[in-house]
Amino acid sequence: MSAAAPIVVRPERSGDEMDVRRVLDAAFAGPEEGELVERLRVHGDLVLSLVALDGEKVAGYVAWPRLWIETPRDEYKAVALAPLAVAPSRQRDGIGSALVREGLAQLRAFGESIVFVLGDPAYYRRFGFSAEAASGYGSTYSGAHFMALTLNASPPPHGRVRYPAAFDAG
Repeated sequence: MSAAAPIVVRPERSGDEMDVRRVLDAAFAGPEEGELVERLRVHGDLVLSLVALDGEKVAGYVAWPRLWIETPRDEYKAVALAPLAVAPSRQRDGIGSALVREGLAQLRAFGESIVFVLGDPAYYRRFGFSAEAASGYGSTYSGAHFMALTLNASPPPHGRVRYPAAFDAG
C-alpha cells in the first residue's frame, strides 16, 4: 500500500471554483459561505485565496478579503481571514492550519500589516491572533471572537474596520 500524497497548498486558479464551492458547502452545511466567496470574487475583493490539494482533489480553501480601517484622517489597508473551510472527511488533518500558515506567510511577503478574523479563539490563538490585538478596532463583529494579528512592527492606527459589501449581502 502506498503512502498518501502530501497536501499541497497553492493559490486558487481559474477552474477551481466548483471544487471550492463543494468544499465550502460541505464544511458549512449550506450555501452561505460559498455565496460569500462568489460575491468577493465578482467584486475583486480578494487579496489572496488558497486551496489545499489532496492529490488532485481540493480538500481545503481559505479566502483573504481586503478590509479597510477608517480613521478620522485616512483609510488604511487590512485583510480578513474569511472563510476557512476543509472538506469534512479531511478535518483535523492539519489542512486548515497549513492554509492559514501559508496565507499569513504570503501576506507578510506582500507587505500587509494586519489581519482580522472572526472565529474560535482556541483555534486562531495558535497562529498569534488575539482579541486584545483587535480591541482598538471597532467592528460590527467586535467581541471575544473578533481577533487580529499584526504582521509587521507598524500596524495601522486604531479605527473602524470596514468589511467589503459582500459580507452584507445574503
